[in-house]
Amino acid sequence: MAVAPSITIAEFQERQRRAKAAAAAAGFDGLLVISRGGGSVDRYANVLYLANFYSSFPFIPDRRPDWSARGHPMLVMPNQGDPILVVDMSVKANEIPVSNVVQADDVLPAVVKAIKDAKLAGKHIGVAGADALPWAAFRKIESDLQGTRFTPCDEILDKLRSVKSPAEIAILRRASEIGSNAIEAMMDFAEAGRTHGEIMGVGLNALAREGAIMYNNFMASGRGGNAPVYIANEFPTFASKEPLEEGQWFGIGLSGIFQGYYFDHSRSKPIGNASHPEIESFEASIAAVEAGIAAIKPGARAGDVAKAGFKKLVDLGFSPHSDFSGLGHGIGLGWDAPWLVPDETWVIEPGMVLCVERTVEKHGFVGDFEETVLVTEKGCEKISKARIRRW
Repeated sequence: MAVAPSITIAEFQERQRRAKAAAAAAGFDGLLVISRGGGSVDRYANVLYLANFYSSFPFIPDRRPDWSARGHPMLVMPNQGDPILVVDMSVKANEIPVSNVVQADDVLPAVVKAIKDAKLAGKHIGVAGADALPWAAFRKIESDLQGTRFTPCDEILDKLRSVKSPAEIAILRRASEIGSNAIEAMMDFAEAGRTHGEIMGVGLNALAREGAIMYNNFMASGRGGNAPVYIANEFPTFASKEPLEEGQWFGIGLSGIFQGYYFDHSRSKPIGNASHPEIESFEASIAAVEAGIAAIKPGARAGDVAKAGFKKLVDLGFSPHSDFSGLGHGIGLGWDAPWLVPDETWVIEPGMVLCVERTVEKHGFVGDFEETVLVTEKGCEKISKARIRRW
């Protein structure tokens, strides 16, 4: 079995140093970095990025003084001095790149005390990840620290996280491989008579065997033509009971996590023999993604990538509009910068890992396709491996 890639304590400490320097350059005296964990994989990234900690305790409503802000680890990081990590459960000390760790069930007063101990009370603090903390919890911190100024500064962590280290790239390669294998198994299994849930079970099993988890899944099937049929469910997205039938199209968008790092892939296929309109939609989604990938190179702007993909769709006679207005996004410990939208001026750099995606629809026929690429010094390298065409 291959040895799992890992990130060293020294790399975490270097991230902290860079974050402090960025905070000082932005005029802050320090940072309050907030994450959410505990059964959620939406907003854990920032504290994991800087302090290698994820709380597996679920978020529950506050019942003070017994507990507060469960599932919300926070890192208090003064520009001058050592950071203080406030957690709601025990840590493995040899894996945490922070020497001062405070464990508390009642997290909010512990965070207030940490801010005071870091000599940041009454100062200007940048807050990274405020959207991860409930409004009432943040108001409690503010009310206990009168005279302290809090300003959102997500852009600091967004910038740091956008370019990956060699260790992160190794993990993302493995994550993409696991995701590719899972979606391959699901697409192989997707035949007439099988339900969305049965197909999802194949993917979940493939992920669990590799120590990975599902984050999100979009799954749909249907028929195009004069009386189009669209089959999908909202909660969960794979709960439709209608079995697949010959002559339908079928698509999966699957995202998941390995060692904290995301993968995100999409594929489509016909059930039985493919019709020409089906193939036209499948190929349009592929062509848009490939046009976007062709525009990826160091120095290009993220908006240029989106424009290239959307232009290709228009040239093929497809609408550039769908439920998601971008052509993709960065990926790492979450949905990372940059976002591939036409007005984005973010400059692409070597070491970024990008997902390029598009779902298209025409006359009820749907094509869905997404690839993951690593930006290199000369262009990009595709790291997703799932089969592209099944027709």
